[in-house]
Amino acid sequence: MSLLEAPLIGPQVQEHWDAPHATWFTLMGVGGGIFLLARLLGIERRLGLWLGLPVVDLVSFVVIGVGGLVLIWTLGRPLRVLLAVMKPGTSWISRGAIADFIFLIVGGVLILPGLTLGGATPFAWLPWDPWASNATGKAMEVLALLSAAVVIFYAGQVLADGTAIPYWRSPAIPIQFVLSSLAISMGTVMLMETLNGASIGAGQFWLLLAFLVLLLISLVWHLRTNATTPGKVESLELLLRGRFRGAFVGGVVAAGTVLPMLVALVGVASTAARDAMGIVSLLCTLPAGFALRLITLRVGFYPPVSAVIRLPKL
Repeated sequence: MSLLEAPLIGPQVQEHWDAPHATWFTLMGVGGGIFLLARLLGIERRLGLWLGLPVVDLVSFVVIGVGGLVLIWTLGRPLRVLLAVMKPGTSWISRGAIADFIFLIVGGVLILPGLTLGGATPFAWLPWDPWASNATGKAMEVLALLSAAVVIFYAGQVLADGTAIPYWRSPAIPIQFVLSSLAISMGTVMLMETLNGASIGAGQFWLLLAFLVLLLISLVWHLRTNATTPGKVESLELLLRGRFRGAFVGGVVAAGTVLPMLVALVGVASTAARDAMGIVSLLCTLPAGFALRLITLRVGFYPPVSAVIRLPKL
């Protein structure tokens, strides 16, 4: 007997995950990222208050809430969301949805004592404050921060975890999404500082530069690893030589990663330019971050399927 490998189905591009999912991924990353960065840097008060509540936290809650609504829409039926939440042992969508709920509830309760209505603070009796200045508040803040970290991470891990698409099945995908989210979030935080009349420190630009350098490294690493794997070959062809070359190389890599790296260096060097550079960094990283997620989805190929046929000897 001799063996013959016969192709049955060629590489097929996936068509289910698209712009709504890229929107969901982007919103979750930015919503979690601005809360995480503002709290870890201790600058949430400098970003403004509204009704006695930290504006950056409120923006974070709204962005993640909108992201949750997009998730419900992409799943098609609200009942599917409930079913998804019930599978945390096997599903990153479930873990992420649970983290969303924990973040919104714990974060909302954390800042509640600061609520000021008509000069009154109806929840001031609660034994903590929005700035987590005692043990109870600090415990709530840590839980909210951990939940925010999961929210930032899980979108990329949804793609990388057990998928049949070779381009997605890599730790580089969640790493890229996390670093992109942090870069966008840093630009957002700097914009909020500028709008509130607060000065931007050089350390924030150093952090932005670090996020972008690591993002560039992860992009190059992903492009160079397993480059001959069936299914990923077709993805790389679209990215580097096909229809997405301009958007990926020119948009995501050049305009969305390398250019804001130079912007960050200007921000480090020039105090007078920091407000403008913070705004420019957001204008570069936000559209590039969405494009990174959308292109990643659109170049996802299922590998070819073949069968081994036993041929009788003549």
